[in-house]
Amino acid sequence: MKGETKGSRTKQQLYRCAMELFREKGYDQVSVDEIVRKAGTAKGTFYIYFSSKADIITEMLRQYDDYYDQVAAGLDPTWSVERRLGHMIQASCRFTQDVIGLDLIRVLYIREVSGSGQEVRELNEERTLFHILVSLLEEGQRTGQCTQDMPAQELAMLILRGIRATFFEWCCQDGALDLTQEALCFWTVFSQGLFIKAKQ
Repeated sequence: MKGETKGSRTKQQLYRCAMELFREKGYDQVSVDEIVRKAGTAKGTFYIYFSSKADIITEMLRQYDDYYDQVAAGLDPTWSVERRLGHMIQASCRFTQDVIGLDLIRVLYIREVSGSGQEVRELNEERTLFHILVSLLEEGQRTGQCTQDMPAQELAMLILRGIRATFFEWCCQDGALDLTQEALCFWTVFSQGLFIKAKQ
């Protein structure tokens, strides 16, 4: 890839191998030794790029952010704000379900609940998705498409909490429910209140 350094390629190789092993065996069943063996690198090389196995989770969240940026850049500006918000929620669920996987999301929630992962919460006001939602909601408020009863930032946090609750329920049910379908059901109900003034 143009502009990619050997170091960045090595880091990505370690990340990809770790993710493959996590999905195959489960996060807790994978050691750093296995990751470096699969990647074909020395153990010391791993610690140049990651401080621990848990640091792979931090890198995973950076991948989330990159993905959200790509999805947002591809949104059709002629779509309504409601449709664009729904598309972002759908994209978040599909990436989580198909790329990240149940086991890693479960690990992420365990870290958050235990307090060991507070610096990398997957859905909060410091992450890319929050800023994308705020931007879309502000546009909706400016153009009269959605309610102005609450600031866009507060509305965005309510949406993120709904998504987080759906992710948590998905983990509790061991992936038995359709994550995307459940999140879109939440969005359908929530958006009726959010956009009701524009629809009347």
